[in-house]
Amino acid sequence: MAIRLKLRLKRSDRQVDVVALVNSGYETLEPEVLVPSKIAEELGLLPLLPPGSMVKEYVLADGSIAKLIRIPRALKVSIVEEDTVVGDVEASVVVSDKADEVLISDKLAGKLGIVALDFAEGLWCFRDELGRRVRKSYSR
Repeated sequence: MAIRLKLRLKRSDRQVDVVALVNSGYETLEPEVLVPSKIAEELGLLPLLPPGSMVKEYVLADGSIAKLIRIPRALKVSIVEEDTVVGDVEASVVVSDKADEVLISDKLAGKLGIVALDFAEGLWCFRDELGRRVRKSYSR
């Protein structure tokens, strides 16, 4: 198992709720979320790219290099739980036509206050709940 959360991705008048994988190995300098092309289209980020978009090279976990579209500060991201909604964190978007799920970068996880308790069991909490609450991962 892994840690997967329900996110709300908002852009202007559009929003999409998705289940996203927390990926501590997805290291960035600022909050970033990787989305499949289909999600980018639902948010109106494709096919016409917003100003400031660029193609950037990313080194993947297997060491290969992929050229992906990066759209700076394109979304507001929140975690949606049964008892709370946390966030509205501004994040850049990376669009991948090969991705099959949404990925949360390390910096976005930090800004959203996510604390991993057990990656193998998919257990986590918000930073302000540490020692008081354990939340369970969503299934894929």
